[in-house]
Amino acid sequence: MSRPVPLTPEAHGKLRVRPGINTARLEGQQLLPVVVHEFHLAGSDTPILFVKNSETGQFETVALLGLSQQENLMIDGGRWQGNYVPGVIRSDPFRLISTSADDENVVLGIDPESPLLGEEGEALFDDKGEITDFLKGRRDALVSYIEHGNITRAFTARLVELDLLAHRELTLDLDGKKSTVSGMYLVDEEKLNKLDDETLLELQKRGFLRAIYAHFMSLNRIHGLARLKIAGDRGEG
Repeated sequence: MSRPVPLTPEAHGKLRVRPGINTARLEGQQLLPVVVHEFHLAGSDTPILFVKNSETGQFETVALLGLSQQENLMIDGGRWQGNYVPGVIRSDPFRLISTSADDENVVLGIDPESPLLGEEGEALFDDKGEITDFLKGRRDALVSYIEHGNITRAFTARLVELDLLAHRELTLDLDGKKSTVSGMYLVDEEKLNKLDDETLLELQKRGFLRAIYAHFMSLNRIHGLARLKIAGDRGEG
């Protein structure tokens, strides 16, 4: 993906956006960011896990798309294989661009090289240079996603405070061959069950307990990825 630029009617008044997914940018992407508000839907397709950002040291919530580095089993023939399309994918080709060092001021931006842009599809501006209802909807969705991202960071921070994240290696049998996914963190269910009632109630009221259980349920999808991996290695469609 190229660097996004501010969206203006002067520069982009004639552009239109076609429906679809830019799968090219997802090729070889093993991990995809997700927010707590989509754990249940995204977790029906892929495992939802936690990883530690090597630069910031902060934990992030991600969907696991492949069992090896630079592997995305959810893309096949240029198509997304899941039932749910995560928000970070649906936001294409738009981005919010910060115009200040403190990220307080942002403007709507666009990836000028996105294959979703062209002369067909939804218009971004009307004849008067005003944004269309389509673009308003995409802008509002981006703003909501950013807000959900803030809640997700509060969620992971609370898990760290409670010492609930534990490093785990996921080992699978792929047609007789062992495959290990490392560098992942899961919520420690034993520690969760030992929390006092007051803390559990707090997690419930904040919606965090629901997200934790969605994380647990999603772990079963690791076997779905294994099946996709085996089918791909066998050359099956």
